[in-house]
Amino acid sequence: MDKKQSDAVKKKTSSTNQKNESDDAADAVAKTGLVNRIYVNVGKKVGLVEWTKLEPRNIDKLISYHNIIYKIVDAVELQVQYVPKVLAKKEVICEPGHNQWELLGGWLNYLSQVQYQGPQSNILVRYSKACGKISIKETHIQKRTRSHLIKKMRMYTGDESEELNYKVDQLRTLISGIDEHRNKLKSAKTVDELRRRGEVYGRLIRGFNDCANDVQGMIDEVAMVVSIHQNELLKV
Repeated sequence: MDKKQSDAVKKKTSSTNQKNESDDAADAVAKTGLVNRIYVNVGKKVGLVEWTKLEPRNIDKLISYHNIIYKIVDAVELQVQYVPKVLAKKEVICEPGHNQWELLGGWLNYLSQVQYQGPQSNILVRYSKACGKISIKETHIQKRTRSHLIKKMRMYTGDESEELNYKVDQLRTLISGIDEHRNKLKSAKTVDELRRRGEVYGRLIRGFNDCANDVQGMIDEVAMVVSIHQNELLKV
């Protein structure tokens, strides 16, 4: 074997070894930061990162539940407070002396003293007392609904929805970055270049795992949250 043939064989062997080293390093980096629930399945060639335990349809279901809660809260507010002026102020409880049943009871009591006498006056007094009881009961329900049910649901949808939207945006960004840097990792020419790109790729993988784990935690909590909201609705 002449010198040219020998050099060609050495060059081919070196190229093969470098490719094998690159593939092994890529597989090692891909397995960095795996958690019990979420992991990223990285292919040998160009391709998209696959979501395994964290399924996009579960995220869609969680977002749908948040939207349902928004509608439930609006419907509950309309049930416990029917005065448009109060709702326009984003309030549920009327100001003192402005409850509709309280006003009606006051007018009936006034009529029983000024306009009527005898049995008719007594009937109006009973109606006035009934309106007073309804007013007290309604105010109690409004206070409980605002302080318990509506407050809890508003806090849940407000805080959780904001965090969920942020996490989902992070996942999309990380997936795009993982795809891009995986291709860069496969095209590394030297060991140093492979190491640098591998470190970046590993950080992206770990970031994706952490973020996906947080989102999966929100999804797992839905069963408990639904039960809490149902109990609050029954109490009201």
